[in-house]
Amino acid sequence: MGIGEKHALSYQNHPKCKLKTLCDFDSEKFDILSEKFPDQHITDNARTVINDDTIDIVSIASYDNYHSNQIIQAIKHGKHIMAEKPLCLNRKEMEDIYSIHSKKKDVKLSANHVLRTNSRFERFKNDIKKGEFGNVFYLEGDYFWGRKKKLFGWRAEMDFYSIILGAAIHMIDLVMWMLDSRPVFVQAMGNDISTRETNLQFKSFAVILLKFENGVLAKLTGNGGCVHPHFHGLKIFGTKRTAIHNLSGAYYLNSNEPDSDPFTITEPYPEKETRGKVIHSFVDSILDPSIIPLVPEKDVYDVMSVCFAAEEAMTSGEKVEINYLD
Repeated sequence: MGIGEKHALSYQNHPKCKLKTLCDFDSEKFDILSEKFPDQHITDNARTVINDDTIDIVSIASYDNYHSNQIIQAIKHGKHIMAEKPLCLNRKEMEDIYSIHSKKKDVKLSANHVLRTNSRFERFKNDIKKGEFGNVFYLEGDYFWGRKKKLFGWRAEMDFYSIILGAAIHMIDLVMWMLDSRPVFVQAMGNDISTRETNLQFKSFAVILLKFENGVLAKLTGNGGCVHPHFHGLKIFGTKRTAIHNLSGAYYLNSNEPDSDPFTITEPYPEKETRGKVIHSFVDSILDPSIIPLVPEKDVYDVMSVCFAAEEAMTSGEKVEINYLD
C-alpha cells in the first residue's frame, strides 16, 4: 500500500469497479488505511485476496522480490493481474510466469508503465508515427531517480536489486512504445560509485545501448544516485526534427540554423493525474475484449526480455542478442 494505494484509488474511481480488499503486511498502516478506505476489507495476508473467488482483478504492488510468486498464484486462481514493474527479478521467473500464463489464456495481465499516459510523450509518439521527425535514428532517455533515500530501505535489504529493473525499465518501455519496435541487441555497463558508502550493495547506475530492428539506436540510463530531481529526460533525433525534454521544458528544433527559434511543446509533464489510465484501460479491456489496453501483455513480456538481456550484457561486458518469448 505504497504505490498500491494509487492502484486502489484508480479502481475506486472506475465506474464499473468495486474495490473490495486492501493488503499490506505492515499492520501499523491499518488505522490510516481504514480512514482512507472505510468500506474496504484490510488484511495482512495476500492469500486472502488471491483465494477470494469474488475478486476478479488483483494488483501486485508489493516489494519486487514478492512479485513472481504472487503473480503465479494469482494466475492459478484465475485473477486478472495489474503488476507493478518489474514483473519479476530474473529470466527464469519470467519464463515460469509465461508458461503458467499460457495455460490460462482467459487471464489478462498488464503492468503499470505509467509514462505511456503522459500527453507530452504521447505527442512525441504520434509525431514519430506521422513522419514529423523524418527518419528517427537516435534517442536518449534518462531515468533520474531523485529520491535517493528510497534506495536504502527494502531495496537494499533484498538478495538482489536491479537499477535496470527498478528504474531504466521505464525508459526502455517508453522508447519501445514510441518507436513501436523491438530492439535486437543490447550492450550495458554500470557502477555503484554514487552509493558506494551506503547499505546498497548493488549497482545504482546503468547505461544501456539498444539497437532496434531498423537500425535505430537508443542510449538509456537508470541513474539512482544522481544529484537531480526525479525526472524522465528524453531526446529524439530525426532527419527533419529534434525533440528535447528536460528540466527547462520541452521543445522541437526544426532547423540547424543557430538563430532559429525552437518550437515550444505545451503538453504537460509529469501529469500524474492521468496515470490511472493504465488501470482504467486494463479494466475496460476485460469488460470489452475488443479494447486493447494501454499496456498489452505482450509488451510487458517484451520489455522484461530486454531488461534481462541488459542485465546479462552488464555482467558479461558483451553485446547480447535479445531473446523474446514469442
